[in-house]
Amino acid sequence: MRKLSLISAFLMLALGLSVSAQDCTLYFPSEIGTELTYTNYLKPGKPESSVKYVVTEKEVKGGETRIGIAAENFDAKGKPELSYEFNALCKDGVFYVDMRNMLGSMDIENFQDFTIEIKDMQFPSNPAPGQQLPDASITLSMTGPISMNMSVNITNRKIEAIEEITTAAGSFKCFKLTYTSSSAMAFVKTESKVTEWYAPNIGSVRSETINSKSGKLISISELTSIKAAK
Repeated sequence: MRKLSLISAFLMLALGLSVSAQDCTLYFPSEIGTELTYTNYLKPGKPESSVKYVVTEKEVKGGETRIGIAAENFDAKGKPELSYEFNALCKDGVFYVDMRNMLGSMDIENFQDFTIEIKDMQFPSNPAPGQQLPDASITLSMTGPISMNMSVNITNRKIEAIEEITTAAGSFKCFKLTYTSSSAMAFVKTESKVTEWYAPNIGSVRSETINSKSGKLISISELTSIKAAK
C-alpha cells in the first residue's frame, strides 16, 4: 500500500529564488526542526500506516533554495519501518518536488545499481482553477544478466478549485489538484486517479487515490499533526 500511489503524502517543499525569495510560493515549512505527520488509510477512519517529515536543512545558494527533509515510515501500531531523506528546490519562481522521494516507501538502497531518469514535479507560485501543470516522471532501468525496468508517470495534472480542507491538524485554504498516476514494473501495470489538496507554507493536506478501472478507493492520506520548530 505504501507504494507509488502514496506519493501524495510526499508532494511538497521549498522556498524559491529566481531573483528573491518572494518569487516562489512555499509549499512546506522552511524552519529547521518543523515536523509534519501524515496518516494513511485504506478505509476512512482505519489507519494503515503513517509517515513523519522533519525539516533538517535549508540552504540558499546561487539564486536557489534547497530544503532537506528526513522522513520515517511507521506501521499501524507505530513501529518504525523505514527512514530516508530527500530534497525540495525552488528555482526561477517554480517549486520542484524531487521525484526520487517516491522511492522512500520502498528502499533506496535497493536501487543503487539502477540508472534513474527524472522529470521533477512542478508547482506554480500562483495556482488558479483550470490551470494545467507539467507532467512528471521517474524511470529506473538496470541492464546486464538481469534486466529490469520500473517507471511512474504523473500526467493530466490540473488545478480544479480553491477549497478549504479540515483535518486533525487544522483547517487550510488549499488548491485542489487532480492527475493520473501510471506505474509499471516488469509486466505489472497500474493506473490510478489522484486528487490532492495543497496549502501554502504547509504542502499536502489531503490525498485520495482511486483505481482507474474499478473506481474503488485505494487509499487516503491526511496531514494529522504539525509541530513547530523548537
